[in-house]
Amino acid sequence: MSELESYYRYWGKAQPSEDGQAAFHLLPFHCLDVAAVGATWWKQSTSLRRQLASQVQLDATSPILKAWVLFFIALHDLGKLDVRFQMKAPSVLNHLQTINDPDDLPYRSESEKYFHGEAGYDWFLKEGHFYLGLEKTSMYEDLRDAWRPWLGAVAGHHGHIVRQENGMHPPDAEDYLVLQDSFVRKAWMEALAAIFLAPAGLSLHDQPPVLNREDMPYLAGFCAVCDWLGSNETWFRYTGDECVELKKYFDERCRDVEEQSLIEHCGLMHQAAPYSGIAALLNANEFPRQLQTVINALPLQTGLTLVEAPTGSGKTETALAYAWRLLDAGLADSIVFALPTQATANAMWERLNHFADILFGANSNLVLAHGRARWHDGHAQLKEAASQRSAQTTEDIRVQCGEWIAESRKRVFLGQIGVCTVDQVLLSVLPLRHKFVRGFGVMKSVLIVDEVHAYDHYMYGLLHSVLSQQRRAGGSAVLLSATLPASQRNQLALAWCSASTLPADAPYPLLTHIAADGKITPVQITDSAQLPPERTVTIECIQQPNLWPNDELLDRVIHAAEVGARVVIICNLVDNAQQLARHLSQKTTTPVDLFHARYRFADRQAKEEMVLAQYGRHAERSGGRILVATQVVEQSLDLDFDWLITQLCPVDLLFQRLGRLHRHQRDNRPAGFEQPTCTVLTAPDANYGLHKLIYGNTRVLWRTQKLLEAHSSIYFPAAYRDWIEQVYERPSWEGEPEPIALDFEKFHVVQNAKRDLAKRLSNDTMNPLADSDNNVRVLTRDGEMSLSVVLLDTDDKLLYDPDPLPHPDAWDRAEKISLGSVSVPHTWANSMPEPNNAYEILLIMKLQDGVWRGECKACEYAYTRMYGLEREKKSPRKSGEHNND
Repeated sequence: MSELESYYRYWGKAQPSEDGQAAFHLLPFHCLDVAAVGATWWKQSTSLRRQLASQVQLDATSPILKAWVLFFIALHDLGKLDVRFQMKAPSVLNHLQTINDPDDLPYRSESEKYFHGEAGYDWFLKEGHFYLGLEKTSMYEDLRDAWRPWLGAVAGHHGHIVRQENGMHPPDAEDYLVLQDSFVRKAWMEALAAIFLAPAGLSLHDQPPVLNREDMPYLAGFCAVCDWLGSNETWFRYTGDECVELKKYFDERCRDVEEQSLIEHCGLMHQAAPYSGIAALLNANEFPRQLQTVINALPLQTGLTLVEAPTGSGKTETALAYAWRLLDAGLADSIVFALPTQATANAMWERLNHFADILFGANSNLVLAHGRARWHDGHAQLKEAASQRSAQTTEDIRVQCGEWIAESRKRVFLGQIGVCTVDQVLLSVLPLRHKFVRGFGVMKSVLIVDEVHAYDHYMYGLLHSVLSQQRRAGGSAVLLSATLPASQRNQLALAWCSASTLPADAPYPLLTHIAADGKITPVQITDSAQLPPERTVTIECIQQPNLWPNDELLDRVIHAAEVGARVVIICNLVDNAQQLARHLSQKTTTPVDLFHARYRFADRQAKEEMVLAQYGRHAERSGGRILVATQVVEQSLDLDFDWLITQLCPVDLLFQRLGRLHRHQRDNRPAGFEQPTCTVLTAPDANYGLHKLIYGNTRVLWRTQKLLEAHSSIYFPAAYRDWIEQVYERPSWEGEPEPIALDFEKFHVVQNAKRDLAKRLSNDTMNPLADSDNNVRVLTRDGEMSLSVVLLDTDDKLLYDPDPLPHPDAWDRAEKISLGSVSVPHTWANSMPEPNNAYEILLIMKLQDGVWRGECKACEYAYTRMYGLEREKKSPRKSGEHNND
């Protein structure tokens, strides 16, 4: 075998067998498998070509761009051409190579600590001049610097993008082994240049197109997913030491990938049906209305689109229709729909089933984070691969792929349509392992973010980074809101393009498209018959300490339900909601339901289904009921109440809640509830207590209360602009109490600091953290829900689950853990068990009289499917008392 064929002596994939031998796949063939996936995907996806071209300022049809992309993808495992990696499968190493003496090899520990991704990058920095046949001149340094972002992106496919030298040292082995590896790396690079560069008129001495640091995640994500597919034995069998000419092998694999429709089979892309208008998304007896009638006036080009319209006016269908237009034009491959809460994500998943059938057919890959999905055969096969043993153990790309596929919150970015909470999108710019796979999934999609007004300054800081990344990648984003203040509109526009400034007196409703170059295209309703209907909501304010309803109001609520009304009481605190539901249940035999966010995910899904069944658009209204709920009902859920009582909240969130009051036209409202009425519990003397901690901005609470107390009615849609701008404008109001003004200044300083923190976290300089639920919450949420607690019984089973929890290394453990977890306030951390090595907080509970009970430190806990998780601090024991439990 000649020197130029020496790379056939190196394995790329190996799987141990019972007889001590190992099935293996030669490194050249594995790298070409991955390149074949990339080449086929490139051929089939107009959007992929366009996005990569836009990042390097080349034409999408340029053979030069394709040549460099495939060359570097095939080079992604350069670091495996090192004896330390080859030692991970000793029997294969001994079979393929001649080792004069076992003592010539490095120590086993050196092999175990060797990570080939970073090492391949380091080897190029150390020996690149040798590989390229150049002296260490300024010309070489320019060439090396042009290579670095490309190689760093593809070498980072095992968790994080490589951006700097990692301090790798040559192996502590005999010189002939070190020299052999070096020559083989050079030979391999020359072989790949012959396959990919030479046909495009390029050589190793040519500079690749400029790839900026900020654009590396797209290529890194693309390469990682290609590697996941190219590492699956179902589609790419192990060849052993069978040798085939490289170009022939590559062409055959490209043919196989295309004939098997592998990219489509794995659910990664599917040809969208031709756009046939928004009417195709509506029910048989519905017609386009309001903004839906002007959706075709939006520019057919990538950009940021703001959709501002009243609740219940069809914003979701408007956004989906525009996304469909973009997919049909080859400007995106998929859709990611992000919502503020899990409840809204679950509800959206149900709505998108019909849309997925229209857009992609019955075999579409629709995935919901933390829940249901249309499982693709391809996804299932990738998941199954994770359970197979490998010589690389956890470094094996198949294992990493399997972990992703097994967790729906990650799998959501590898479907044609993914539905998730906004947290999962924000992670694409935060320091977590494999964040660039999330980023690639978002960037190749039309990103739709619902209720975009609902996020704090910290999350806005992260969202700005997401939008900037989306624009740089040549992607699109659609943001939906009924209640977006002018200041937030401008922040979002500036995040997309610093040259964009929106007018403060914008009409309502409105579509606004902002192109990548900052060009603004506003689209208004031109037919007066399609303007939103005027709506009047009667307001009743009742001042109560702690915003707690008095007995007189509760008696009115019970009476209303007894005469057939569907009533909701919305609390700002979960503890309040639990206490109030228990109190009402003791006062009446009328059904009292409870809905909040402190349930296990598995139980929360059942709660959501119950709430929609009893209070939704198509609920059978044969009698009255009372729902006690928290903020989970104020966004995106299609609920319809006859009477709404709410604790005071900021005006934009109040309007969201009012969107659930008389949401649909009904002719059979109970007597006394024919007109929409909202009762608001307000605070005496501007004392907001714990509610101040929930919303932080007491100025907004005070101003909202003052407006409510000064008006007996709210008139929509005018209030969407008028009231919101009055509450959120910066100058002080006349008569504004000094403590309120001082609180606002403190709030403003803190929020700006949080926004700055978000920007620092997303600047890509931190070492990546493990992608665990609690790390996710800590990094993305600056609110109440920031800890994820797993509830277990004494037999190490999830509550209500007959089967034991899978072993910590099992691929399906993360998904089961997610479904058995409860989100709790970060302030509970000191009364919770310490996290285990997998970053899981496990709370052990016993079933006593139908209630799961547990205790930790100074607190007792109870869990039921009715009330969720409750906490009570233990009373101090008197001297001589003993605990008999």
